[in-house]
Amino acid sequence: MRSIRPKSLAVVAIGGALALAAAACSSTAAAPAASTGGADIVTAIPALTGAGTSVVLNAGTATALKSLGVSIAPAGTATFDAATSTVTFPITSGYVEIHSDLSFTPGYIVGSVEHDGSGLTLSAGSTTVELDNFVVDPGNSMLYGTVGGKPDVPLLSLDGTNVKVSKDAGGDVVLDGTVARLTATAAHALDTAFGTTAVKAGLPLGNVHLVAHGSATTYSEATDKTTEISRLNGTSTSVTLDAATAAALKSLGVSLTPVGSATFNQSTSTVSFPITGGFAAIHSDLNYRPGYIAGVVLHQASGLTFSAGTKSLTVSDFVVDPGDSLLTATVGGKPGIPLLLLDGTNLRVSKDSAGDVLLDGTVAKLTATAASALNQTFGVAAITPGTSLGVVHLVAATS
Repeated sequence: MRSIRPKSLAVVAIGGALALAAAACSSTAAAPAASTGGADIVTAIPALTGAGTSVVLNAGTATALKSLGVSIAPAGTATFDAATSTVTFPITSGYVEIHSDLSFTPGYIVGSVEHDGSGLTLSAGSTTVELDNFVVDPGNSMLYGTVGGKPDVPLLSLDGTNVKVSKDAGGDVVLDGTVARLTATAAHALDTAFGTTAVKAGLPLGNVHLVAHGSATTYSEATDKTTEISRLNGTSTSVTLDAATAAALKSLGVSLTPVGSATFNQSTSTVSFPITGGFAAIHSDLNYRPGYIAGVVLHQASGLTFSAGTKSLTVSDFVVDPGDSLLTATVGGKPGIPLLLLDGTNLRVSKDSAGDVLLDGTVAKLTATAASALNQTFGVAAITPGTSLGVVHLVAATS
């Protein structure tokens, strides 16, 4: 599950920034504590938010792309400041853990930082390539994105050789100097799309400016033995639809259909959403807060559409926060909408013969936000908060 490799300066800087950010923005937060007697003291930041991650575009790269007739523009909620050639992507969610044991692998800072609903569009003539829904994995200094509807594509490696960490006037931490460079995958995709051979792996996209904050908790591996899944890379989260809820929706004329890579098994009334990334920590201390199963589980490029006649509501790009027992989604282009409360009273955790982690028995219930959105969309008042959507079955492949 873990591969040993040197820790890059980019990750060291990110870790310092996040730890300082936690301390700056929470009276109870603390930077990673020093290890005592060999114990690994872990600082967890379960709800990472911030003003955003910005990239000051490299002038040479911008000129080279322009010579190829390729222009760059922000997509979704990303913004572009022409005066400084800076594109900014809002941070929408994330989870990070920082270990005092610097030999912890794959890196003593692990987690996942999401930028849903924003990205970049590269275009030349009638050809357009959109890169969006960026996910930063600090454990391997990599940024992933969705390309052509396919999530989890490695796009940028993060070189932190000249990184600098400071605080701004508001107390938030500012991370500057990391260079985002195109991966071989990204360079090949751009060359193929635009019919060139000029885009090379390692080409600097620009310098990164990150503003982040979040509150933190700490625990000791000596007393709380924790299984960490540093990178989730499959397989799926499934929901077996509640029969009574399905009948109630049908009586209202509302049907459910899968979106994107989601699938529906009619014989079992089960809808499945592929897991595209994330991080998980399972604590032996069942009293750990906010929850003994913590992290973030991503399901990009899939979802559900509720429809009746000419009216419809699509929810997609699900993010499961097991610590806070909440599922959020993108609705109407806006990420982070709380849709389902996850009742884990009867949760069972196990492993299958392939070594994948199984979570069974959680009941997914509509939030007040979800119930209100459905009622407003379909002009009814029958859908109530707490209505069971169904029982969850999660299978998580690990690396």
